[in-house]
Amino acid sequence: MVTIDSEYVNTDFDLKSESSFDILNRELSSRCHGLHYTQGDDGHYYACFESDDDGEMSESGAERDILLIVNALNMLSDAAKAELDACYLREFNIGFHCGDSWAFMHSIPHNAVAAVSDVGCSLAVTLYPMRQPDGTPR
Repeated sequence: MVTIDSEYVNTDFDLKSESSFDILNRELSSRCHGLHYTQGDDGHYYACFESDDDGEMSESGAERDILLIVNALNMLSDAAKAELDACYLREFNIGFHCGDSWAFMHSIPHNAVAAVSDVGCSLAVTLYPMRQPDGTPR
């Protein structure tokens, strides 16, 4: 059997709002990687962004990705900040592939947690299975 290590994947910045946030989307997309911005069947607007890592940073991790996105948020215009404030979900979603590692740990230092709080956002964690439903490795 192949052993698969658990690992950090990425951090998504997820937004949900009852109203459009075109200015916010445009400004964040210029500083981050925009995965999608759409209006759902429920009439609400949804967007997802990732850090725009230029490859110059030697270590990957949630702290780095969070701080890159927070930096982009801190550079928003007043109009974009107003649209951000109107979002009912402003969430940094930290993703991990779950392998065979025992007690895998990925620390988020206090400065990154404080930065998330300072921009009025929350944290979430998503765990992705590394195996097929029948137990075979992916």
